[in-house]
Amino acid sequence: MPPVKTAAPAPGIADPVAAPHPLRGLIRLAPALSSRNFRLFWLGQLISVIGTSVQVVAEGWLIYDLTGSTFWLGMVGFLALIPVLPISLAGGVLIDRVPRRKLILATQVGLMAQAATFGLLALSGQLRLWHIIALYFVFGALLAIDHPARRAFLVELVGTEHLANAVALNATVYNFSSLIGYALAGLLIAALGAGATMVFNAATYLAPVVALSLIRVRDVGADTARGAVGRPSFTSSIWEGAQSLLRQPAILGAMTIMAVAGGMANPVFGMMPAFAQDVLGVDAIGLGVLMAAGALGSVLGTVAVARLGNWARGQTLVAAGLLLPLLVALFAATRQLWVSGLVLVALGAVLLVVQSLAITLVQLHIADRVRGRAMSIYSLLHAGSDTAGNMAVGTAAVVLGLPWALAAGAALAALYVLGLRLWLPAMRGLE
Repeated sequence: MPPVKTAAPAPGIADPVAAPHPLRGLIRLAPALSSRNFRLFWLGQLISVIGTSVQVVAEGWLIYDLTGSTFWLGMVGFLALIPVLPISLAGGVLIDRVPRRKLILATQVGLMAQAATFGLLALSGQLRLWHIIALYFVFGALLAIDHPARRAFLVELVGTEHLANAVALNATVYNFSSLIGYALAGLLIAALGAGATMVFNAATYLAPVVALSLIRVRDVGADTARGAVGRPSFTSSIWEGAQSLLRQPAILGAMTIMAVAGGMANPVFGMMPAFAQDVLGVDAIGLGVLMAAGALGSVLGTVAVARLGNWARGQTLVAAGLLLPLLVALFAATRQLWVSGLVLVALGAVLLVVQSLAITLVQLHIADRVRGRAMSIYSLLHAGSDTAGNMAVGTAAVVLGLPWALAAGAALAALYVLGLRLWLPAMRGLE
């Protein structure tokens, strides 16, 4: 099925303001940056994601320091995910019905409060496992709305013409900031402690809050054509979004490659505190180096996706989905920090290619009226597979040991992608 042709927003919505002269060379390479609104959004995320990456490392360090268990490293995230399912699906309807800018602004303020609470509890010495589980639930519930809302908001910032470029730039800012954040996290934890590091993250949320306040779009919901009277119920609206994906098996297949191959690769990063300490024997700084290596690979993967352009997206996704489990198994076999780091660069690059191509294909083949619901399903699948993968690997590691648990998950992912390649050949023809 050809990509859905939705009307590009009017100039007042996408705001493709001519960029200042110093940016013209950059805009030739990244045309989405011609939008003033997107530039503000992009810069706000650049700062915020540095803090979020610091938070990911600090949270993992706190959990493992508090429990000493790989089981709880994986289980905490899983327990927090259980109540998020209805929130995510209902959130998709909200994203299509209410102004996306205002919704994202509210979630960013909530995430700031969550990070500040986590940090202050740690600093006070009062942090307990139940606090972590409760705060993870709040974090997951907010992200269940925030992530798909930000993905759906891109079309309001740049229109459909530069949507694929905006998706790639969004991945670039995420991974470039992660590279800085992961490297910074080890230094901050070593110098200040995990609690103060969490408070630092809370402060970084000010950047997207200010940026969103300055963005000028027409604050209306995307699904407003039928009006409040003719609008279906929340349940019917959720099903309508699901149907938009079920009618396109190749797109659904692309999403499941992201979920299965990515879901079995992400435990490499989720279990990194345990792998760093117990397998490689390194401290917090070594952990930061490992996480930064993966983020560096993601930046390189973003460059690869940008050079790919519009050609052979589906075929490249399948190939990357098969390569990713092989790299996970190779990482599991490493025992030296520098070797692990090199493998993580390659693994981060391929993981980014899988995730970026999958979301680009969904964005290009879905109508704007149901974009929020489609992005919510995508985000739920993404977060759910990451959390399930961490839980499965963390649990298996108790019996098998962490390296063998990672290798076993990789083998299952490779078998799935290979089977899907044979069963759904149309997916390789997606552009």
